[in-house]
Amino acid sequence: MADLSRKTRPLINGGKGAHLGFKRDNHSCLSSASSTLEQGNGSESGGRSPTSSDERESRYQGRSVGSNCVSRSLSMSAIDAESHPTVKEKQSDNRRRDKPEPILRDLEEDAGSSAFESANLIKQFGKQGSGRSDFNLPSGLHATVKGQLFVVDCGNARIQVTDLQKYVVQQVSPTGTERSARICNYFDVAVNDKGLIALTCAAERAVLVFSRHGRLLQTFGGNMIGSTHEELDAPRGVTVTRLDEFLVADIKRGTLTALMLDTKTGARLERTIITGFHRPYLVAACLTSGLMAVSERGNETGRAPCIRVLEPGWNTIRVLGLCSGMGPVLACPWGLSIDSDGDVLVADWGRLHRILLYPAKGLGWPLVTQGLSSPRGLALLPEGQLVVSDSMNHCIKIYQYK
Repeated sequence: MADLSRKTRPLINGGKGAHLGFKRDNHSCLSSASSTLEQGNGSESGGRSPTSSDERESRYQGRSVGSNCVSRSLSMSAIDAESHPTVKEKQSDNRRRDKPEPILRDLEEDAGSSAFESANLIKQFGKQGSGRSDFNLPSGLHATVKGQLFVVDCGNARIQVTDLQKYVVQQVSPTGTERSARICNYFDVAVNDKGLIALTCAAERAVLVFSRHGRLLQTFGGNMIGSTHEELDAPRGVTVTRLDEFLVADIKRGTLTALMLDTKTGARLERTIITGFHRPYLVAACLTSGLMAVSERGNETGRAPCIRVLEPGWNTIRVLGLCSGMGPVLACPWGLSIDSDGDVLVADWGRLHRILLYPAKGLGWPLVTQGLSSPRGLALLPEGQLVVSDSMNHCIKIYQYK
């Protein structure tokens, strides 16, 4: 499990250069600098004309910076008098790979070129079915720091848990007496350092929390009997932050909600709500740097899809997938991960279904452009390995990308 020592939260102060304000109370409101972006009509895909891309880039550069609102609430058992020391985020040093920086080309011309396919498939497992080692439309993924995988087996309404050799060793399923299988539409999964499992359900509009042994402890959001109202209307992506909180994206409310839960009961101890996002869909976090990534879905009224990278204080520090000058323009982002170097990996559904990499510095490029059909979830294993849930191929693929 991850070493998520709950060191500190970033100190919110009013000194020079501070972007956040903080008021000590049970409910606190902070405003943070972020990029609230509105784009031209239609969403961009990799096959659009250069004119459309240039128009998006010019509009992106001309937009003014908006703001997010962050509110916190604590359960009475979690309120204490401890102060939060300052945490200074170290700037990333010039850790660059020895390989030359890739040059962007027209994807249709180079779809079969090895110049783009810098990730090598090293393992594949699973097939379509309902047996113990089978998958049916695998979706969200979570990988522990030791290499254990948690896979949302959407079509079979369960979570498949693998060991280090990727053999299924446990199944978590809240069906039967707890849930009716006909309303199951499980989406994403995350596991914190204490072993609690969070599963988002699109049909129930809720987050289900299980013990490490698969027992349902809590239900946040939704209208089910026994659920706890947590201001969740349409939870989708879920991940675990460096502080061992579950971070949930709500596509309808346009919010991220960070939940600190009790280890034994799964009850909420603390909640942080961050507003100001446009249809946030999937989320990812790096346990070492504390950086987070959020995908925003485009719409038909002019908002284009993008990836926003947040620092631990919830400020947006990068926006990806909008400008062709920074790498591939996103068409329809799905799975999302961010590694310890600050590189962001995205599963994108455009004319081709592919995996993209946006490095912390320099231009982004496609890692995988062939062999995938509706890749939904991404996760990172130790030693530079990327896990992809290849949904329509009903299997899990592991690539070496570093």
